[in-house]
Amino acid sequence: MFRAILWSQWRESRLAMVVLAGMAVAVPLLSLRGAGAVTDPWASWDLLRATARWGAAYPVLALAAALALAAGAWWPDHRTKHVYALTLPVSRVRYLLLRYGAGLTLLFVIAAVLAVSTVVATIRVPLPTLLHAYPGGITVRFLLAGLSAYTILFGLMGLTPRMARLVAAVFLLVVLAALVADLASLGWNPLGSVVDALLGPYSPLAIFRARWMLIDV
Repeated sequence: MFRAILWSQWRESRLAMVVLAGMAVAVPLLSLRGAGAVTDPWASWDLLRATARWGAAYPVLALAAALALAAGAWWPDHRTKHVYALTLPVSRVRYLLLRYGAGLTLLFVIAAVLAVSTVVATIRVPLPTLLHAYPGGITVRFLLAGLSAYTILFGLMGLTPRMARLVAAVFLLVVLAALVADLASLGWNPLGSVVDALLGPYSPLAIFRARWMLIDV
């Protein structure tokens, strides 16, 4: 059963998987492009700046992977109005877990590609004593960020049309309240409060605001 669901999800997400895997290969290699033996302190600063500049690409890649895999998990069911899922001789809970696990497996594949690419990229660059490479740290952060975003998006995309409309209505009300608060100069923005709560230090999405550095001190 899991193999069939994994195959159907791969079939729906294969184009996105190829693009995401290509980005996972390209980002670490491009971030260290042209970096040779770093012996000059100023060259070390240039390498750190380049790594910090490319560091923003890793959370974007994790979010894109989560979005593509969550959409690919639900698209076959939405297209057939869940007829196939309702005819299977399994409980709904088990079916959801199988769907979730299939997307998670594909996320691990992208993370494995990223791990290989970061290792290859850092091996090619001799580093001075004070600089260190963190290919494992980048991969773990990618997995945690992708897992958090994928879990949330998987739940949102699996909502019924009625619940989806309710969530959209609540979001529009928050945006409208933010506009009213800004026009009235209340000094409090509900939309900003929601964003701070979602990306706060105790949120599972806080990792998207973390420092993503392949090369650091």
